[in-house]
Amino acid sequence: MNTRVRYKVLDQVTFADLLVYSKLPSHPFWSHVEKHIDFSFADALCACLYSPLGQRPYAPSLKLKVHLVQRFYNLSDRLVEEKIIGDLFIKRFLGVSVEFFGLDHSTIALDRDRLGPHLFQACHLYILAQLYSLGLWGHHDEQWILDSFPTEVGLPRVSAHRLIQQAFIRLLQHLKRHSPEIFCLLERECSLDAVSSRLPPQASTADRMLAFSKLAAQAYTVLQRLEMSDLTASSECPKEQLQCQHILRRILNDYVKVSSSTPPEGEGPSAGGSPSTGEAVHPVECATPESTAASAPAASRFEKVPFDQRSADRIVSVVHPEARIGHKTRFKMIEGFKTQNLITSSRVILLADVVPANEHDRDATVSMVNTLLQLFPVVPRFLLGDSAYGHGAQREKVAALGLQVVAPLPLTPHPTGLYDATRFEFETEHDRYRCPQGHITVRQYDNVKLEGAQYYFPKAACANCPLRAECTTNKNGRSVFRSRYAAHYEAGAALNASEEGRYLSRRRKRVEQKNQELKNDAGLGYTPKASYALLRIKASMGAIVTNLKHAVKRLSHPRPGFLRRAALA
Repeated sequence: MNTRVRYKVLDQVTFADLLVYSKLPSHPFWSHVEKHIDFSFADALCACLYSPLGQRPYAPSLKLKVHLVQRFYNLSDRLVEEKIIGDLFIKRFLGVSVEFFGLDHSTIALDRDRLGPHLFQACHLYILAQLYSLGLWGHHDEQWILDSFPTEVGLPRVSAHRLIQQAFIRLLQHLKRHSPEIFCLLERECSLDAVSSRLPPQASTADRMLAFSKLAAQAYTVLQRLEMSDLTASSECPKEQLQCQHILRRILNDYVKVSSSTPPEGEGPSAGGSPSTGEAVHPVECATPESTAASAPAASRFEKVPFDQRSADRIVSVVHPEARIGHKTRFKMIEGFKTQNLITSSRVILLADVVPANEHDRDATVSMVNTLLQLFPVVPRFLLGDSAYGHGAQREKVAALGLQVVAPLPLTPHPTGLYDATRFEFETEHDRYRCPQGHITVRQYDNVKLEGAQYYFPKAACANCPLRAECTTNKNGRSVFRSRYAAHYEAGAALNASEEGRYLSRRRKRVEQKNQELKNDAGLGYTPKASYALLRIKASMGAIVTNLKHAVKRLSHPRPGFLRRAALA
């Protein structure tokens, strides 16, 4: 860690400033935050981002307070600048003089980009440690609660043709600005007319298919030309260019395939391709561009992947390449991201992170819990969640960390309405099932996809069984599926049925209040202009603000408020 960095020394607070600040009453929030929380850790944490040479920067502790003010009032960068200039309470909280006008909106934005999501999350963990030392969480009888809510960014609905065009244009514009010699080379060697061409509204289906094929072929040609040895060896590709290339290739792989239909005669290379070779290129991740171009048929064309065959993890926006489309319910879609929120039963937010909308809620369970267990000497007994977090794989992994999941179990009724698996007794010592009539299974088949085994009863026993009509309609007899995590499901069912389990299930609702604060107060419910990195920063800062509000309420007696009249003797 760089400890030689020296930060900018602001104007000393004068006696006039102290006189002004002394006339101000105690602020119901900022005064109590300054009393209980130490922000000096940010100076050492962020020292690696600055050089000891040159002009001294503002102290990271000061800028962290500025970001805290911004998220508390949910302000833009310019409005934060005005807030610092005109609000004496904020000046006193920041520790600057009354006449301080130095911090502008560009400094706030640049500092946010410089720190990034990971350092903001580290700041959240440092403040969380101070709340732990104050006794606000970490009790032996508390539980952890995990839940998620949608964070939509207003994804535009564009066609596959338009999506490829947007990614193609973004790549060419980046090359034109930062690598003009490569852009000029591509203009000479490759055909780029499909990027700027727009079809009229009355264009026929054949014209649209031909335009799409031409655009896809030119995009593949440019990508392969950029990967050739003479361009990659001449200059090191910047990170932004590689990212643009990756996005374009991902979109092509998600939305484009080689047409299986035979093109009309005389239409071969006109559908798109390299002018130098007269051949089109296959949409595959190839080892070398030369080998792929040489192996492609001269008359190959491209077409759209049918909608029902497209990947669920496909890119749907060039502006938000990390965003996805997921399902909140069967009929409600999530366009963008989801925020995973892990809190304690004492209402302290432990972690808040943003994930793509198509990621299942349970996928983040183990990583979030394990992160907290490695940083703090706290191991709660229970992890509370809804039915999305009750899968057996997560129950097994969380149990290995020393916790037990309290969540509703997935219902597994028989699809035909006949006897379900609960009507059959499993004999653990013999690894077999026994039916209500006393028959036992004779064989089993491991199902890797369903993570379990299927147990089969003898066909002859089922054929002569008096309960056959109520049990099965299969002519080969009855079978019962047993999950690999059946022991965890049985333990979870016993806990849910107990008095303690019902009490813990009622406590799970405490997370809803914190979800509402993050959605409404922190602005994570709907943010149409926020990138993935900015959303993760807003989640961390929103968690900090929400925790500080909770700390002020818990540590201030009586409840904080403006003291408008001096107490009488």
